[in-house]
Amino acid sequence: MLRSKPSKPSPSSALSAAVLHGLRSVQTAVNANQTIAEAIDELRSRTIEHPVIYVYALDDDDRLVGQVSMRALLLSSPSARIQDVMTQDAEPVTMHTSFDEALDLFARSKLLALPVVDDDGRLVGAIDVEQYARESLERAEHERVRGVFQTLGLHIEHAAELTSWESYRMRMPWLLCNIAGGMLCALIGSLFTELLQEVVLLAFFLPLVLALSESVSMQSLTLAVGAGAVDGEGRAHRASALRRLRTEAVTAVFLSLTSGVLVACASLLWGGGFDGALTMFLSIAIAMVVAALAGGGVPVVLHALRLDPSVAAGPVTLVIADTSTMLLYLGFGTLILVGST
Repeated sequence: MLRSKPSKPSPSSALSAAVLHGLRSVQTAVNANQTIAEAIDELRSRTIEHPVIYVYALDDDDRLVGQVSMRALLLSSPSARIQDVMTQDAEPVTMHTSFDEALDLFARSKLLALPVVDDDGRLVGAIDVEQYARESLERAEHERVRGVFQTLGLHIEHAAELTSWESYRMRMPWLLCNIAGGMLCALIGSLFTELLQEVVLLAFFLPLVLALSESVSMQSLTLAVGAGAVDGEGRAHRASALRRLRTEAVTAVFLSLTSGVLVACASLLWGGGFDGALTMFLSIAIAMVVAALAGGGVPVVLHALRLDPSVAAGPVTLVIADTSTMLLYLGFGTLILVGST
């Protein structure tokens, strides 16, 4: 006998906990042998508590055999049978499907809901597009927050379990890395004090040049991790890393040339002259490429040194980006601006 409202499986079933969390009961299942008129009459007699996306067709043993869109249900002849208008293009989610696999299936199928069946093919529920969208947004937000914490040298997954002393021990080494990088930049700046005093233009544009290098280095680092050069547990994959580095190098050249031209034009409008514009262009063009390669390469190097790239890569990459940019910027300033006078 047809069940009008398949029940949810219990938490002790084989269905993964994540899928079970996103599962809702289906109140729009009908028998494939019914006519459309009979199916509509039966649906009208039920109390349907969820949005009607698809009507699922079941055989006499409640096994899923197809689905019917609302368009087909309303526009087909009332005397036509459900099995004549149903489609079988929906790949059901099984009791053993992980929620990650269900999300991938959602993205591939372009459907608004996916049926969930047990080991015998019986319909037990469905996951609809609302649950898919909500889960996708939650995961995207989690990854964004995780990326921010990693840039600062933190491992967000461990935060709730750490004592104050353990948290201090985990975070302080990477703060020391940032302090050392800042002091190194200050040392480099002190070597060019006369240059900065003589050519005020360089001091005005220094924050912008540093910001560009830092930004492109963090973009490259994020893409290196996200593209599979380093997996979620910090393992590096050489082939993927080399492929990512080649792509990033070409992209960085285009980014650096565009940014260098724009800042050089701003320098000209500022009154820095051709030499000032040339200094800006060369500094940014080279520094951004170096910073991008650091962002893509540092995770792999850290892995080879048996350090955790997912935590250490952010601080180390920023130090490399800042110091290399300072050296290139002030070095070109000395070579071009001071040399020309």
